[in-house]
Amino acid sequence: MKPPPENDLITITEAAHILGFKQRSKVDILIKNGFLKIHHEPGIKKTFLSRKEVFNLPNALPVPPPPELIHK
Repeated sequence: MKPPPENDLITITEAAHILGFKQRSKVDILIKNGFLKIHHEPGIKKTFLSRKEVFNLPNALPVPPPPELIHK
């Protein structure tokens, strides 16, 4: 798999803001569970994420789920 283009990379903090999290710890959990892959730029110690991968994460269902999604 080829690395994402340079302009597609964002920081973990930016990803947290995009996903609506106040802290990056929930993004760290997504990385740990394999939902997001970290990327490194040569010569830079920071870790980055693909903006496309962040936006392609599935959306969670609302709690409680809508009645049409509950099968009886």
